[in-house]
Amino acid sequence: MTERIGAVGGPERIDRREGERRERERRADQERSRALVPVEPAESEFKPETAPARPAVHVAADPGAAAFVAQQMGQRGQKRGLRGGPPVLGAARAAYMGAEYSGEAERRPPLGRAAKTDI
Repeated sequence: MTERIGAVGGPERIDRREGERRERERRADQERSRALVPVEPAESEFKPETAPARPAVHVAADPGAAAFVAQQMGQRGQKRGLRGGPPVLGAARAAYMGAEYSGEAERRPPLGRAAKTDI
């Protein structure tokens, strides 16, 4: 009753660095070669795409198309985030600024000059 209760189990840390993945694969090959009965590894369902990523979507002039462009930017194979570079950031900014007015929840800066706001 006075013994310390240890953790049951938590999230396991998975290291996703390339070098360690290759080392793990080499070790797995060695373990397979030492096996008494050769066993074929199960085929993975994941197959990497061979085609390069498509360029970022350019924003249409139609204001109703902003939602469509935002949806396209989330599709698989598109360049996304900061690694996409200036074209992706520009397209994201234009889609965000081109979206419809959302009333009280509006977060876009007001039109006109920029003013410093004390928080």
